Amino acid sequence: MKHSLFLIAFLLILNSSTKFDTYLAESLTQEFDINDYTWLVGSWEGDGFGGTSEEIWSVPHNGTMMGMYRHIKNGELIFYEFLLLDESGLRLKHFHPDLKGWEEKDETTFFKMIDYSSTKIEMKGLIFEKKSENQMEIRLKLNRNGNIETEVFTMNKIDL
Repeated sequence: MKHSLFLIAFLLILNSSTKFDTYLAESLTQEFDINDYTWLVGSWEGDGFGGTSEEIWSVPHNGTMMGMYRHIKNGELIFYEFLLLDESGLRLKHFHPDLKGWEEKDETTFFKMIDYSSTKIEMKGLIFEKKSENQMEIRLKLNRNGNIETEVFTMNKIDL
């Protein structure tokens, strides 16, 4: 009897794992099209890190979108980022206010693509999600003193 219960439990676990693997394979087999993310194009402003976040995205070109970010706190510029989004994920470089890089010359910070839909881009540690035509939410996982925390940025599209 014990062996039968163990076998049934093992088969259920195996079956649920196979269904999950099939789900992941199917969700990523839809062709990635950078043009699905033209909702990012434009200027955005919001919160995050206790200050003001500003982000600008350009129109897609050759399968890539370019973005720029700056963070201001208490009226002082804290840092910049240069961003590239494509089917593999998001690569970025950080810069101090004087444009000296945080990363080494040939290195970038990389967030690998996990899943995507027309309104959501999910990467390892970073999610962009369209909430409406003029609002998106960015969720960034950070390791703060050994604790994994999520910083949420509520971004609103602005007219220049």
